[in-house]
Amino acid sequence: MAWMVIAILIGLIIIGMPIGFAIMATALIAMVISDVNLLLLPVQMFSGTQNLVLLAIPLFILMGELMGATSISRRMIDFASALVGWMRGGLSHVNVVTSMFMAEMSGSAVADAAVMSKIFVPEMERKGYPRPYAAAITAASATLGIIIPPSIPMVLYAVTTNTSPRDLFLAGIGPGLLLGGAFMITAYIFARLGNHPRERSFQLGVLWITFKAAFIPLLIPFIVVGGLIAGIYTPTEAAALGVIIALIFGFGISRDLTLKKLYELLVMTTRQTATVMMIIAGSAVLGVYLANEQIPQQIATALGGASDTFWVQVVLINLFLLVLGMFLHASAAIIVVVPLLLPLAIELGIDPIHFGIIVCLNLGIGQQTPPVASVLLTVCSATGVRIEQVMHYGKWFIATMFIVLMLVSFIPDISIWWK
Repeated sequence: MAWMVIAILIGLIIIGMPIGFAIMATALIAMVISDVNLLLLPVQMFSGTQNLVLLAIPLFILMGELMGATSISRRMIDFASALVGWMRGGLSHVNVVTSMFMAEMSGSAVADAAVMSKIFVPEMERKGYPRPYAAAITAASATLGIIIPPSIPMVLYAVTTNTSPRDLFLAGIGPGLLLGGAFMITAYIFARLGNHPRERSFQLGVLWITFKAAFIPLLIPFIVVGGLIAGIYTPTEAAALGVIIALIFGFGISRDLTLKKLYELLVMTTRQTATVMMIIAGSAVLGVYLANEQIPQQIATALGGASDTFWVQVVLINLFLLVLGMFLHASAAIIVVVPLLLPLAIELGIDPIHFGIIVCLNLGIGQQTPPVASVLLTVCSATGVRIEQVMHYGKWFIATMFIVLMLVSFIPDISIWWK
């Protein structure tokens, strides 16, 4: 029954049904087959969205939209260029470091990809980089948006598993820095092979000037994430504070924002939030059905029975998540799949916070891998580069992500070092 439910869900998504509706339809079909009272469906849909932590999602989305609409991204790029542009393949490293900065504000890989692809790909092509390579590294580095806190998938994981968003954000710092460093090593190898140019010579004066220009934008993640980790405020309060600071910056300092532009950003935020909340509402119904049928225990037993060896079971869990990440949106995958696998992870002695980072890394790879490949498709759409051209380079960045995934999976201290 478990595999039938998953097959129906993936099948509906493949034929083009919106993910939220696909989840609801899957739950409805499964409930009818199992003769479950359908009155549970609307009740669970509404109760599944009644969680205060979920209010952080639209606020983080709005904060990301505000970053993209103001000069914040430009200031970050200038600072990153002064910081690492002197290295071989300078713009590649600037791309990665800027994505690391932006990841501390938006919480969404797709949002980062949409902003960065329009800025970096044309500029890198003008400087002599192959356009597909520029698209590949932009797509890969955008994945940092769901690893480095704040992260919308981490908020969803926290709500789904009743774990601490603060602990998840704290756990994402180490893997995020490791992944960013790994991307820079990969970019350096490409730079040596392709003789990519340096962006500029290192100048301490320029670094200081760009740092002063980027100081307030850099304060935003420090205040938002730092205050959250310190326990000063909740994720929702942190996101709201980030929005307020971004609004003050946009209207009062940079003067990039207008009321008309703010209205457009609010409309986009509402649409993105509605998509996520539909997925959450549908997943709440499906989750209740799966729990009543004890399907999580069945899948855990099936995967656990495949081998008695710890590392084999961990690899199997990762492979399962990787395959699902190729077909499911990150939000849907977390809400539907995590309850199935978490019991097995706990049985293996994997900390739930550590498992949350493993899940996010797997889904980050899924965002780069067709057929769903939400981040990859976003970059391809914005740049006009075909998927197969990007994948010529992108496969090496995916391999880099897989190596980091294995390191994080088997070395828990990378993520939960403070425990």
